[in-house]
Amino acid sequence: MKGQEGLTLVDGLLQAANLGQKLNDVQSVVFLETWAGRSYAEIAKQLGYQHDYVKQVGSHLWRILSQALGEPVSKRNIQAVLRRYQQSQQGKQDWGEAIDVSQFYDRQEERRSLESWIIEDRCRLIGIFGLGGMGKTALSVKIAQEVESQFEFVIWRSLQQAPPLSALIREIVAILTGETEIPDASTNSFMAQLRLKHCLLVLDNVESILQSEERGGQYQSGYEDYRCLFERIADEPHQSCLVITGREKPGSFAVRDGKNLPVRSLPLKGLSGADGEQILIDKGVDAASSQRRAIVNYFGGNPLALKIAATTIQTLFGGNIQAFLAQGTTVFSDLWDLLEQQFERLSPLQQQIMYWLAIHREGVTPAKLQEEILPKVSGRELFEALESLHTRSLVETGNENLTLQPVIMEYVTQRFIKIIEQEISCEMPAVQIPDF
Repeated sequence: MKGQEGLTLVDGLLQAANLGQKLNDVQSVVFLETWAGRSYAEIAKQLGYQHDYVKQVGSHLWRILSQALGEPVSKRNIQAVLRRYQQSQQGKQDWGEAIDVSQFYDRQEERRSLESWIIEDRCRLIGIFGLGGMGKTALSVKIAQEVESQFEFVIWRSLQQAPPLSALIREIVAILTGETEIPDASTNSFMAQLRLKHCLLVLDNVESILQSEERGGQYQSGYEDYRCLFERIADEPHQSCLVITGREKPGSFAVRDGKNLPVRSLPLKGLSGADGEQILIDKGVDAASSQRRAIVNYFGGNPLALKIAATTIQTLFGGNIQAFLAQGTTVFSDLWDLLEQQFERLSPLQQQIMYWLAIHREGVTPAKLQEEILPKVSGRELFEALESLHTRSLVETGNENLTLQPVIMEYVTQRFIKIIEQEISCEMPAVQIPDF
């Protein structure tokens, strides 16, 4: 364990024990210099303080750490005590189906925000939302690994198979209590554990328990109890943190979300140019930076889309990125399947809006959209649909115009063309287009 790692661990300990938010600047320096083996006299000379003052700071520091750790702490044994404490926390983590994130592409800004919300602001509920393939799962695992030393328990679970809440609670409470028989798998018993234990819980793929076609964020029949759980975690005081990931926000999340509130959301965008390029480099795509950047921009920095494109360049174009770029933009089968899954979750009106946004490639205002869309819809219906599309990360807003990412626009355009072809062959028009 390095000094900075020890300092981070101490800050988390003091938070968990309600002994202060973190060490102040002088305490931090005394801690780090003591860790490096320097005496109080050497530290005082470095800081320009009196020896007695530095000794007093150190004595107070060891006293509050003794209180937090439950055993005597001094400048001589601090390293041994913290290493022993760290070892005692091992085995209280259950990563379930968490993926390997040993190769991770930056996201420094997002990771700093999440760490601050979890450790410093002590948020109770955090959501990571974005399109499929953006790396929500990987980010949730990475941030959990980075803050795991601050928690008594870290538990990561996927909701992809839509487990009943009672089964999930029974499984998690068994981990928190160390008991094999859990007679009470109620939300009340679960909340009691979150108040008693300092736990980081991550639930991935929350869209699996949400309805398709309806307004975004509505729960499937039989899964409404998840809404009650999320609301209680958001509203009630406890010493744990729940992080959820998904392609859309669950119902009632948005009204509780705020930058100064204990509920926060992180809309996950694509990777920056350099990080997106690194994916192509790691996949063996040999090209000029400008060519790689063009691919990153087209796919909106979506990590999965970039990996699919890189594979296509290697397998179908023999690694020739120029030939790939020359054939024009398209949506490949694996990426098409990913977008198809998300598109099929939309209501007919939401799908209609997506088609019209693809027609207006440069963007359109909500007022213009309502004026042109056929069949006519009320303002309330339109804005409810737009809110759902925004919740599902499918619509972007810029300069008051609504628009689509290039790769989504290309997918919707190709799908629209297929529908027109079917209508022509069947002579049954189903989608109205404007009279240009």
